[in-house]
Amino acid sequence: MPLDATQLAELIDRHAAALRCWVRSRGRDEEDVVQEAFCRLAVEHPPPDKPAAWLYRVCRNLAEKQRRSDSRRRKREQVAAASEATCGDHERSLEYEETMQAVESLDPELRMVLVARIWGGLSLEEVGELCGVSTATAFRRYHAALDQLRSKLIPTCERPR
Repeated sequence: MPLDATQLAELIDRHAAALRCWVRSRGRDEEDVVQEAFCRLAVEHPPPDKPAAWLYRVCRNLAEKQRRSDSRRRKREQVAAASEATCGDHERSLEYEETMQAVESLDPELRMVLVARIWGGLSLEEVGELCGVSTATAFRRYHAALDQLRSKLIPTCERPR
């Protein structure tokens, strides 16, 4: 059986501030790390014999995981920025700007569905859940967004019939 609420509250009162300080010294977002550690402790079954030591170990592991994730993200962003700088010819950047302006000009409901579907890679069912609409409505909004983009981006003489 996991810890009861009073035991967990006592541990939070007794250790949360020190854990935040300890994680901060490691250069991480201490609030999120400590909160995640206490959430994991709340559902740990059976509870650890030494909860304070367990919390410090979990905080250390979470902070390290976050550090590695941040490092990988920065590397991906640097690679993406470098590739944009090297392969971005003038015509291509104009197309990109025009496309982004067209996307930004869509109604917010259409834009949200389009971005979640294309850039987020979500299924239409997932998009519907995210937006609080049915899958059919997400489908209609997605196609409406694509139709509006086509009308804005493809010249009239080149549109498929």
